[in-house]
Amino acid sequence: MFHVLYRWQLKPGKEQVFQEGWSEIVHRNVNQYGALGSKLSKCSDGWWRSLSYWPSEQHWLKALRIEDSDQEARQKMMSAIIRKERPVTMTPVLDHVVASKVDHKDL
Repeated sequence: MFHVLYRWQLKPGKEQVFQEGWSEIVHRNVNQYGALGSKLSKCSDGWWRSLSYWPSEQHWLKALRIEDSDQEARQKMMSAIIRKERPVTMTPVLDHVVASKVDHKDL
């Protein structure tokens, strides 16, 4: 397993177009390059972060090198970004996450 953390600051009012482009790229990565999915979060510090899950670093690198038809999705994302940080790659050491469906009405 291999994880990648992405970080962005977005232009006000561009959050929806960013989310659309991000979702399209995530689906492309899952369907074509073996990604295991990704989570997008809006953080209290104003940054947006995405944690992407891959079977291996090689899968991620292969997806980065391939030019494909998703340039429109990338342009959506880029048009919404003020600033981005370099991706942080991570190799999981311990994992205590419990996958379950949470009913947010109970919170």
